[in-house]
Amino acid sequence: MALVVAAAAFSWWEGGLSQSSTAAHAGILAAIGVGFVSAVALGAGRQAVPSAQWARGPVAVRRHWVDSPAATLGVVVWVVLILAAIGWDLNSFAHQSHDLPTLSSIFGHLTSTRGGRATVVALWLVFGAALAAGWRRPR
Repeated sequence: MALVVAAAAFSWWEGGLSQSSTAAHAGILAAIGVGFVSAVALGAGRQAVPSAQWARGPVAVRRHWVDSPAATLGVVVWVVLILAAIGWDLNSFAHQSHDLPTLSSIFGHLTSTRGGRATVVALWLVFGAALAAGWRRPR
């Protein structure tokens, strides 16, 4: 509970800073550092598969499709969404039109207020915590 309160307080503090201030950049850098250290500390020996086996994983895509078609479909959907976002941004930049906003301009509008910045930072912290500590179970 203390971590949740600390993360909420950090998000609100970060939301009150100017986007280009040194304190805002230092705060986000510190959060990245804490996330990285947490991932290493919490993940040591707790991955579902050893790192070497995980690195060889993409080679066995066909077997993965047979073993877990839903998970493979999920990966395909995410890849398509990421490629669509990249395509949208490239199209927006190529046309330089305000009718086609880029993702950065959308986030710029969203983070123009303290509440918006605090919400984005909070969601970013939740996502980072899920990546750092989530899906960890003993072998």
